[in-house]
Amino acid sequence: MSAAAASLSAGAAAAVLLGGVLVLANGCVSLHQGGIYRKDLDEVFVAYFDNETFYRDLQFQITEQVVSEILSSPGLRLSSKEDAEVVLTGSLLDVKQHVLAEDSSQQPLLTSVTLTVDVSVADIKTGEVLRNKRLSQQGEFVSSQGEDLNTAETEAITYLARDIVRLLEEDF
Repeated sequence: MSAAAASLSAGAAAAVLLGGVLVLANGCVSLHQGGIYRKDLDEVFVAYFDNETFYRDLQFQITEQVVSEILSSPGLRLSSKEDAEVVLTGSLLDVKQHVLAEDSSQQPLLTSVTLTVDVSVADIKTGEVLRNKRLSQQGEFVSSQGEDLNTAETEAITYLARDIVRLLEEDF
């Protein structure tokens, strides 16, 4: 192969490589930044959860944790009912406690608590329910480590609040 032909094929290879890079770069440039929440549904009013169980005050803890999760989520804004675009409502439906392990004298070593809620997200202007879902989460506590029922409830409430806020991420 002559020096001119080798130079030409090297130049052609470089041109093909440059063209490929430009095509890939163009694809990257066409991506856009945006939030995971719809701009027309990112202002949320959270109503206090109802409680259909005999466990007192859990509905307030759930509501407070959901509010905390919304405040820590970039792109979502907590709003008054008058200024909100969506309203989030919920109800605590069930609380179950299970002993998972016990010692030889039948004292609980590991216990779990499962909380079940029903959550709705509705367009505040039209009243249309955009999302309705039943969610359950479990928390556990080990009594030998000084943990108690509150530890398990707090764990379950934290996981539930995260799941509830994730509902707002899904397409409506």
